Amino acid sequence: MSPPPPEPEDATLAELAAEARALFQPWFVERRFEAGELLWREGERTGLLVALRSGRVKVYRLLPTGRAVTLFLFGPDDVFGFLPFLDGGAYPAYAQALDEVNADVMPRSALLDAVRARPEAALTLLSLLGRRLREAFDRIESLSTPGVAARVAAAIHALRPAGAGAGPSVVEFPVSAAELAAAIGVTPETLSRAISRLVADRVVHRVGPRRLQILDPAALERAARLAER
Repeated sequence: MSPPPPEPEDATLAELAAEARALFQPWFVERRFEAGELLWREGERTGLLVALRSGRVKVYRLLPTGRAVTLFLFGPDDVFGFLPFLDGGAYPAYAQALDEVNADVMPRSALLDAVRARPEAALTLLSLLGRRLREAFDRIESLSTPGVAARVAAAIHALRPAGAGAGPSVVEFPVSAAELAAAIGVTPETLSRAISRLVADRVVHRVGPRRLQILDPAALERAARLAER
């Protein structure tokens, strides 16, 4: 008897996103967003399924005090923005381009056509949404668990420019330190302490409020890999 096929939850976020991009490719259209442009506002019901080609997008909510709280940071190859298509509700947060963004997008009407033509695509979106929810719960739990230094290292490593190689390079936080801390599930104080430790170990060097020079890329990568364990 052959072994049962793997359950859908075994797929990673990256694998589910790649599957969604492949399934919906015939219905996507290319679109560019300028830095600072809103993809949608909280409360809007019409929106876009977005598959990022390049650039970064932050999803955030505004508190009654007016302070913005970053919920997610999305980068190339991420797929998002489909929640209102699934439950018929409004967007629960804002989405804003942090720099020039190039993406494949589709409106609700095109997504409905795609799901009718490829019913299996709906399961992919539900699995992707489930992974996002699990990620959110993990972030909440991580606020009170050890090992946050590894996640900080992983976040910094992910910001390294493409093609930086093994030599020194400079990274710039796409959002404020407080927003970055919220996005990776740590407190601002923990983020600051983790960076100070990397500075003390001569892995990075502070060159500005939101800029770090990577002195030892190999050491940073080793520290980042601990976040995967």
